Amino acid sequence: MTTQQRFIIIVLTLSALLTGCSTQFGYRFADTYLEWQLGKYVDISGQLETDVDASIDELHMWHARSELPRYRDLLDQLLDDLDHGAIDAQRLFDYTDNLYGLWQDIRLQVTPYAKEYLPRLSLQQRTQLIANLRERLDEEREEARAMSAEERFERSFDRAIERANDWLGRVHQEQRRMIRRWLQERDDSDALWLEYQEVWLARFAEVLAEPEAADFATQIDALFTNPEQFRSAELQAQSQANRELAVAVMLVIYQSLSPQQEQHLKNTLREYRATLTDLIDAYAVPAD
Repeated sequence: MTTQQRFIIIVLTLSALLTGCSTQFGYRFADTYLEWQLGKYVDISGQLETDVDASIDELHMWHARSELPRYRDLLDQLLDDLDHGAIDAQRLFDYTDNLYGLWQDIRLQVTPYAKEYLPRLSLQQRTQLIANLRERLDEEREEARAMSAEERFERSFDRAIERANDWLGRVHQEQRRMIRRWLQERDDSDALWLEYQEVWLARFAEVLAEPEAADFATQIDALFTNPEQFRSAELQAQSQANRELAVAVMLVIYQSLSPQQEQHLKNTLREYRATLTDLIDAYAVPAD
């Protein structure tokens, strides 16, 4: 994963819908955080730093003005479906497709900046960028090795329960069993994901080594907008199977909600909607 992609992942995380952990404060100070993240991967200064900072501001403003209203529309649609009891497996698949579409739009928005700035990096900066990305990947690999399969499972279970409690209020015992069974039945793709990241990074390093190549921009397009092409067939199959299993368990849990849990879910969604509205208003184009 490249530095530019990391910029947008952070903005997306702070923007609310996909992870449910943002605040107005966090979103409004995202630029500062993104600049700090950049410094973790490559040292830049002078005009390049000035230009990158300006582009981060542009990306942040685009995201606030173009994407946040779409997130709010999606929340409105979800709230309406909840009010009318219109949640079924197909609707859940539709929502996951919509979220992927939002993520793909961010990829497309980032790619021109990558094509502009990556060729401007010096050989030393390009070497540093790849080395730091490899170091991060090695750290992920070592972290995975340091935990037993049981420890990884229990960590995943604890995190899933924590997220469920945030959205639904306290989950009851049968819902906990549903979540545990889901985690037991899904394919463990961690090793395949690491393999995919290694393949992607190796290809990125090859492309970045020749920024003056005639097909450099085309190769960056492929790396940024269609990284899935570097996933193995096994990972693709497991990802699809896990997606179907996740939708199935979400539907079963939804059908098991108590009136209090359903109200808690709606209230939480409305709180995020209000936050999105405040952010949209704050970043709106000033009236003449």
